Amino acid sequence: MGTLPFNEMGLKAGKATFEGGRLKVEDFEVTPSLGTSVMVASACITCEALNLKSPYFVTSGDIGDGKRSKELYQYVAANLGTLDVTVLAMHYIMPDIPGMRNILNSLREARKEATVIADAGAMYAAKAADLAQKIDIFTPDAGEMAYLADPKATHPAYVEHLLFELDATEVVTLIRKAYETRNTPKILLVKGPVDYIVEDGEVVETIEEPSISAMEAIGGTGDSLTGILSALIHGGYEKIDACIKAAKINRIAGKLAEPDPATSILNIIGKIPDALKEVGLCA
Repeated sequence: MGTLPFNEMGLKAGKATFEGGRLKVEDFEVTPSLGTSVMVASACITCEALNLKSPYFVTSGDIGDGKRSKELYQYVAANLGTLDVTVLAMHYIMPDIPGMRNILNSLREARKEATVIADAGAMYAAKAADLAQKIDIFTPDAGEMAYLADPKATHPAYVEHLLFELDATEVVTLIRKAYETRNTPKILLVKGPVDYIVEDGEVVETIEEPSISAMEAIGGTGDSLTGILSALIHGGYEKIDACIKAAKINRIAGKLAEPDPATSILNIIGKIPDALKEVGLCA
């Protein structure tokens, strides 16, 4: 679930497909470029390559006033009981504390054993609502780790000055601070020049190869990682193993695309099937 930046787009819910460079749900289609659209397109590509059921996508248009985000929270909370949910991946959405609480309560009341992943706005909402420990996995970047490590910040824009100035190489310090303040779920996949897979505050794996410097300038590469991760967990991979594999697959897809800073994210996610083959997950 997640919003898209289209002011007039009402709520859409249904099977997502990705064909010919276009992500489709119901009567709506879009060329993925950033955020939720890239996450879902990457999940679609990964699921198809692994012969898994396609994602069910719930979205709406929101350019910042929060109205459509509120509708999205309400729809998901009301319909979780009727959906066959293995993974609930939440992405760009305006933070809404009651909305996030309702979704997690509905999931518990429906007795769904779903893995809950929060990225971007959904992660901010979970932390602001003091519900981070009710989520299974956060997928922050290094800058968002500073937000998670600051117990007073309700949004990354309000991060404590000292933490905001910490260099990205001090990610491990930020991870420790975030766990000390109980602003994290059990597992983190911290995205960046080095990807950190963290469980209960301990870094269990770092992924830094292949290192493709051009990927740091390409929008959407963190979103593709979240989509791949969601699909792998949907396919039955254990959470930590899925985090490690997703980080490797995302990097290999970048390498195979031979990118420069002007490369489109579409070129990278198009290499996901080949990356899956390279790590031995499909023939």
